[in-house]
Amino acid sequence: MRTATESFDLACPPEGFWRVYLDPEYVRALYLGALGYRACEVLEVTDTSRKLRVVPKMNLPGPIEALLGDGFAYEDHGTLDRAKNEWTWRMVQPEQLDPRAKPRKDVVTTRGTIRVTATGGGRCRRTDELVIEAKLFGIGGMIEAVAEKETRAAWAKERALLATWVAKLR
Repeated sequence: MRTATESFDLACPPEGFWRVYLDPEYVRALYLGALGYRACEVLEVTDTSRKLRVVPKMNLPGPIEALLGDGFAYEDHGTLDRAKNEWTWRMVQPEQLDPRAKPRKDVVTTRGTIRVTATGGGRCRRTDELVIEAKLFGIGGMIEAVAEKETRAAWAKERALLATWVAKLR
């Protein structure tokens, strides 16, 4: 099991962050634009929850790519506790798999939280915590390391995109 944490400040209050974060247009701009995913479908969005089905563009070492195949997709299910300003999410295998995908139920699990705290002056701090667990003898650690590296790169891209979207709130 591997964990990762990242924090950064935003020029908006927590309510502004959640307004952007739950906006389906922002979600598409993030996944299809900034992150370069092959597909992103907003399955459900409410004031306190969101379900996405995404197909990432993979840049994986050979053994991992052979395991996952080129049709790898997942669903991201998240819920918001507004009182705590905390988003809890988990990656789940989609109900309808791409026919090219190789079903690997619960071999790799990813979950996390996003905590947003007001820092004063109309600003906030976002803290992401990620847990990755790959249950594959011999290559589990490699999968976890690659997933952490990809997540950290995605956080940097998301931070840049968020800054532009948050600026529109003013």
